Parts: sequence; C-alpha cells; structure tokens
Amino acid sequence: MKQILLLVFSILISVSLAAQNDSTKIKVLNKNIVTVVDGIHSTKVKVGNERGVEVITDEFGDTTKIRIGKHVFNVVENHDGSHLRVTKIDIKEKSWRSSMNAHWAGFELGFNMFHNPNYSLYGMPPAYGEFMDLHQAKSLTFNFNFLEFVFSNRQKNFGLVTGMGLNSMNFRFDQPVTIIKENGRIIPLDISSYESLNKSKLNVTYLTVPLLLELKTPLRFNSAHVYIAGGVIGGLNIGSHTKIKYKSNKVKERGNFYLNEFKYELTGRIGFGDFCFFANYSMVPLFKDQKGPELHPFTIGFSFPNM
Repeated sequence: MKQILLLVFSILISVSLAAQNDSTKIKVLNKNIVTVVDGIHSTKVKVGNERGVEVITDEFGDTTKIRIGKHVFNVVENHDGSHLRVTKIDIKEKSWRSSMNAHWAGFELGFNMFHNPNYSLYGMPPAYGEFMDLHQAKSLTFNFNFLEFVFSNRQKNFGLVTGMGLNSMNFRFDQPVTIIKENGRIIPLDISSYESLNKSKLNVTYLTVPLLLELKTPLRFNSAHVYIAGGVIGGLNIGSHTKIKYKSNKVKERGNFYLNEFKYELTGRIGFGDFCFFANYSMVPLFKDQKGPELHPFTIGFSFPNM
C-alpha cells in the first residue's frame, strides 16, 4: 500500500520551495494547486484560484480564517474558548458540475480521539503515563477538499469518487506536556512550570487522496436525497509541529517526531443535500513502530460538501 501511494503521489505531485519568502508550492500535473507562505506573524495557505480555498492563521490573535468559495469561517481561540463565525462574500457560483453530484469537495470539521492506545513500549505501567491523552473537545480536524472527480453509472445514482484534499489534524494534550525526540523515541516533556499555560498540541498536515463508492438512495430528507459513501483515504504527511501557548508567548517546534509518512483511513459517510456526517479510522499508527506509543487516530465529524 505504501509503495502504491508513493508512486501515485510522485507521478501527480511536484513540490517547489522558495527559500527567500519561505513559501512552498504543490503542483499537480504542472498546475499550481497549493501555495503555502509561512511569514513571521502568519501562515497563509491558498488552494486553487479565487473560488478555491484560502486559509490564513494569525499567530498573535490565534485566529484562523478559512475561505471556501463564498463561505468564510473564522475560528477564534481566546480565554473564553474556541468560537466559530461564518460569513459570506460575493463570489459567483461555480459554473461546472460533474455528471453525478458527489460529496467529497468542501469543508469538514471533526473531533480526534485514539482507539485502544498502547503504551507498552514505555513499560507496564507506562513509565511516563499515557502522556498523549487528549482534550477531545479541542482536538480538531480541519479538512479542505479542493479537487473532486466522479465516474458514475448512467442513472447518476452510483459512482466512484476520487480527488484531493488537505487534512490538518490537531491533537490537544490534556496534560501539561509536549513531546520531544530522545534516545530514538518520543517522550513527554513536562511544561507544568510554564506560567499561565493555555494549550499544548501536536499538529500534523496531510495531502489526501480518496477512493470512495457513493450511492444516492431513493430516501429523502425534505427535498434532498439521502446518500451514503465509504472507502479509503490515503494521506501523505507534508508537515508537523508542536505548539505551546502560555502567558503572552508561543513556542512552535517543527519536526517529523517519528510520525509515519503515509497513512490510509477507512471512512464511512452519510448525508443529505450539502450536509454529511463522517467517521474516519486510520489503519496506520500515528508514530513509526517502536518510536512512540501505538495510536490509531479515529475522527468523527460533519462536512459541508459542494460549498
């Protein structure tokens, strides 16, 4: 599976770096798809053209602005918690539609957890405790699915769906720790002494390619058909970092943290119209074998396809 994913990604994708402005461009078949500009005070990710996806992260205000077509999502974190505000801008509707209206492209929000975590690498009981315990309400996944292709039957009610997306997974630690590499494995670093500690997390970003079977059922919810879908989502790790926020300071450390370069998830989806519930389960552990606890991420959430 890893060899197949590597071959597909290497054929379709080329990555160019511009060191002078710390930008990264990802091209698919020589067409610029993703541009990442990592500035001093903000990070900007643009996918496609003005009708595509744009993400701007403000390091000082701890605000993430997500534009998907005409919809703008403002995710603000402050002392009162996380808040989501949705607005619209004036952009003409997309003029194209596939032969079957599939439900991959769009924005997804999910909550991360771990299924049957295994810390036996650290002894029994674990010498460091279960340090990857999550604050699940704030361990969020943001998916920006920007490409969609569908091959459907003549009745347009069953199809094979593929495409591409960006998957940003946040693992918010419930304990006052961060993680570091030491002696060939991941261990926790106690940060309980940090004054007014606000949060500590691990973020991993993947470039994703799905292979889904989607069925439009005869059932209806109001005027919209109910649809179900399932399949596999492959992912290529394109970046990771830890982040600590305390008092008025932020510390961000980039690295690979012995994370697996590839993953593939089983996914199941059910929805109606332009709303969907989904669940993803990673068949590949988060960390490489014997490099960290054996953790299989499990994500449940909802999506707004065809936005």
